[in-house]
Amino acid sequence: MTTTHTIPPDNTHQLASLRRHWAGVIAVWGIVVILFYLYLRGSWPFAHRWLGITAVSLIWCGRIVWQNLSQNHPADSPHLFPTFGLGTLLTLWRGLALSMVAGFLLSPWPNGFPGWLPALLYASAGIADYLDGYVARITHHTTVLGAQLDMEFDSLGMLAVILLAIWYGQLPWWYLGLGLARYLFLAGLWWRQRRGLPVYDLPPSAHRRMFAGFQMGFLSVVLWPIVPAAGATIAGTIFGLASATGFGRDWLVASGRIDVNSAVYRRRMHILSWLVRGWLPVLARLLLLLAAWMIWQSESHLHWMMLFAEWGWPMAAWWGTFWLVIGGVGITAVSLGLAGRIGALLLLFPVSWDIMAQGLLGANSLALITDLYLLIMSTGFGSLWQVEETFMTKRFGR
Repeated sequence: MTTTHTIPPDNTHQLASLRRHWAGVIAVWGIVVILFYLYLRGSWPFAHRWLGITAVSLIWCGRIVWQNLSQNHPADSPHLFPTFGLGTLLTLWRGLALSMVAGFLLSPWPNGFPGWLPALLYASAGIADYLDGYVARITHHTTVLGAQLDMEFDSLGMLAVILLAIWYGQLPWWYLGLGLARYLFLAGLWWRQRRGLPVYDLPPSAHRRMFAGFQMGFLSVVLWPIVPAAGATIAGTIFGLASATGFGRDWLVASGRIDVNSAVYRRRMHILSWLVRGWLPVLARLLLLLAAWMIWQSESHLHWMMLFAEWGWPMAAWWGTFWLVIGGVGITAVSLGLAGRIGALLLLFPVSWDIMAQGLLGANSLALITDLYLLIMSTGFGSLWQVEETFMTKRFGR
């Protein structure tokens, strides 16, 4: 019997090319950061501190990329690509944007337009995160490197933004646990392996990525200078509980305490889903309808108009009426379960304006809690058309 051996490819030239491209990326990062610093220096006295923290974060990101250059190949082939590809370049932009967000740590929140920059940078990283995998697939340039950087930058981004939101007083200190969740999860897996204990693979989960997307969207909005800390804490608690529940379940699976293929587990999950994603949303829809009626009865949109006028919006009265109409569309969609998640997203805006204009009251607090629950869990039994479910649980382009 003849035994054949696969000869590993000689990737020397491809690796040398990748190192040159890496140097080019580092140069571009440096140019962007310097230009950004020069802009900040003109209006913000803490620009030097921003530059130092950003540089430290970028050095860490650059080191991660350098160490994984040999992974710039498809999962099913050892042959290296000599370039990064458009998808990976989008991921590298995320590393740059997230490092610049981290740079705002330990400094006061800037006034004026610079105060919006952390949120805008994090939002741009979120858009790149949404698109990078799709771009890599359509350009036939999916790589192990891209997947590795995706996970690393996800963790960096969540930790940096949570730390910044806590520093700005937008989130309570305990929220830091979510920023460290992935690192603690990996440390736990390492400790089990060190002790010779088994580690089990996590099953694919469309909802895991969906919840991560919700968390990323929330963390982007929480850095808006106009968002009140009290409302951010309520929303953070809801999103935090959803994320913590997901991490807890994954740990129980990875450590072997839960067998996802067992009949007992499947039956319990069916009952839990029946309650949490079936009947509780029906109750939430009724409570949200009650809260919306209370807000409408108090003519809260008049307070929104005054808020918009304070912000200097042109046609403040028109905007107040516009968001009242949007609220009506949102509550109708949620109440009927007619693209309910989209309706819940629309409804977040008028509810947020009400909190910003009047502070936390019973009606807008109830509206915020129930609306966020429906945004995460959907509208449950009796929904007429849950069209958004088909694209919220799938990756873009699939």
